[in-house]
Amino acid sequence: MAVAAMGLAGCSTGGVVGDYMPNALGGLPEGTPQRPGTPNAYPAVHSAPPPRATTVLTDPERNKLEADLAAARARAAAANTPPPGGD
Repeated sequence: MAVAAMGLAGCSTGGVVGDYMPNALGGLPEGTPQRPGTPNAYPAVHSAPPPRATTVLTDPERNKLEADLAAARARAAAANTPPPGGD
C-alpha cells in the first residue's frame, strides 16, 4: 500500500516521474520532446490592456461601411443564385 501511495504521490509532482517510466506503465511515448528548462511565465491577468490606438467611427464612416457591407452581401447572393431553367 505504501509503495503504491508513494508512486501516486510521485506522479503528482509535475509529471517528472512519468518521464522515466516505460510507456507500458504509463510513461511518455517514444519521441516526446523534452520539457523546457524553465517554466513559461503566467500572463498578467490583472493588468489593464493598453489604450486603443484607433478611434470610434463617425456617423458618415459608419454609414459608408454599412452600405459597402450591404453591397457585398448583395453581390455574394447574386453570385450564389443558380440561373433560371438550369435543370
